[in-house]
Amino acid sequence: MPRGITIGATHYPTKESVRDVCRGIVQRYGIDGDVTDPADDTFLRLLLERHPEYDLKRGVGIAHFRVMAHTDYGRKSVGLALVRLDGEVSDFSWNACLTPLSHRTQVLAALRHAIADQVADARNAALTSGQSLVCSVTGAPITSAAELHIDHADPTFLVLADEFIADNGGVDAFRILPDSGSGVSYIELEDKALEGRWQEHHREHSVLRPVLKQVNLSDLRRADSSTPAP
Repeated sequence: MPRGITIGATHYPTKESVRDVCRGIVQRYGIDGDVTDPADDTFLRLLLERHPEYDLKRGVGIAHFRVMAHTDYGRKSVGLALVRLDGEVSDFSWNACLTPLSHRTQVLAALRHAIADQVADARNAALTSGQSLVCSVTGAPITSAAELHIDHADPTFLVLADEFIADNGGVDAFRILPDSGSGVSYIELEDKALEGRWQEHHREHSVLRPVLKQVNLSDLRRADSSTPAP
């Protein structure tokens, strides 16, 4: 197997060569510049998928990317951020995207991706119910769609996933679908029948609930070492 990192259809010999691509994007668009070139956009989407907190960063979905300046401990730096479909902006570290993902992390990411439609349906149902929304954890009102996240009540996503993995031969029995190298790809299971059984298992046993965004991204995140459903 060649050394380096493959992102989409392109193989990069070193992590530094990927960093150079990111630095080039920053230089081309400048601070507060939106990334508009389709090739740059595709590269960043594929790169971000490698982030250990991909689902958390992605949230309700990615609209586009932006160059962003921030200050840490008094030192100004320039990096990349994503703009979500709801208008929220989240910065991300390209170095975090270059950390190899364990097989277990990839399997959990594939399982999360497989039930994304169920989470989206729960969110849409909450928004169109005509009822006032309150956080299931704190009881505080959820006053806007941007503040609404969907989370797993007991059993958590990690409990459901671990039970399903254990009942289906363990994590090594879950094979990841090879990247096609075209378009925007996601981490998916190779066995679609297995993926379908997981979707049914999740549909039958999960309890999805509305929570405030800040609760989902802080307290619940610490309580469950898996990334909560956005």
